[in-house]
Order: sequence, then structure tokens, then C-alpha cells
Amino acid sequence: MPEDQPARSFRRPHATKKRTTLLVAVGVVLAFIVLTGRCRGTDITEEQAIATATSALAADPGAFEPDKVEAKVLRQGFPPSPMWIVVLTVPDPEGGPEDFLRHAAVWVDAGTGEIRQVNVTEPAEG
Repeated sequence: MPEDQPARSFRRPHATKKRTTLLVAVGVVLAFIVLTGRCRGTDITEEQAIATATSALAADPGAFEPDKVEAKVLRQGFPPSPMWIVVLTVPDPEGGPEDFLRHAAVWVDAGTGEIRQVNVTEPAEG
């Protein structure tokens, strides 16, 4: 290479600008998806979620009469959507606070009241 000719730069200024534009566009789209999921409200009250979960448990083949019911709203999925997680239990009188004779968890959509999942844990034989 002759000395009077400057060395060529291997950078492509257009590629860097296009990459930056693409990353900004992807960031805006992801932010929109996350924010629209978070803005979705909880139209179903805790009492309605518990009533829905109790009737779903009654219809399940492993149904039982719970002694304790707890409900909490969590965000599930992508984009995140609010779900009531209703836990119905029969505590073990001889066990600790996390020991149960019967346990069920019911996922209720906090926006529509639709039952998404019912998990009934059978008692351990033994």
C-alpha cells in the first residue's frame, strides 16, 4: 500500500446508524407490550375470585371443603396479565404452618373471571 494513501476504515457508518435505529424501535415495541399488559385492570374482586375458585374446586373430582382460603393478585405471562391465585387448604393440626391435609390452587383471570387452572394436591398416603 502506498504511503501517500490513507488507510481505509473498516467501519460502516450506515450500518451503525441502522443498528441503533433498529434497537430503539425494538425497545419501543417491548415497552409498549409491557405497559399495555400492566395497565390491564383487575375487574374481578377478591370475593368474586374466591367464589369462582370455590365453585371450581367443588366441580373437581378431588373436591374437599376448605378450612382456610387465601387470595392474591399476581401478574402472569408475557405480556403480564393479572391473575387471582386462590389457595384453599385444610391445615394439618399436627404439622407446621406449611403442612396441609388437603391443598388446592385455582388461577382466576382478574380481568374476566375465567378459570385458567385448578390444581388439587392429593393427601400423601403413609
